[in-house]
Amino acid sequence: MEDLRAQLEELKRRLELLEKSIDPVDEIMLSIKALLRKRLETLPELDEEKSAKTLKALANPDRIRILKMLSERPMGFKEIKEALGVESPTVSHHLKLLKRTGMVRSEDKYVITENGRLLLRLLTIITALGEVEE
Repeated sequence: MEDLRAQLEELKRRLELLEKSIDPVDEIMLSIKALLRKRLETLPELDEEKSAKTLKALANPDRIRILKMLSERPMGFKEIKEALGVESPTVSHHLKLLKRTGMVRSEDKYVITENGRLLLRLLTIITALGEVEE
């Protein structure tokens, strides 16, 4: 539990550093910051299963590309398929995982959710913090 608290404090410290470097005109970033701050204040106990499913959904470049495309505008299945250049079953699998984790929902077209936007932004921040070594 102490390790989790230390990690939370480190996240809060990094958030404060990010706040200093953020352009206040960026309304999306401001809303994400507020949401993240609120979630950090009431951080629930870590659900390992849910965390693993979320990370699995993000562990594929095509799924991240789908989130990026949907962050620009809603898209139909065929549009996504053509943009990725992959087969229909692969696109279906990607969208199923993204929907199951609450990052995407389907209406007339596929739409990124607030959680999807937040996770996409967090990926951007994480990758900006440093290179990942394999």
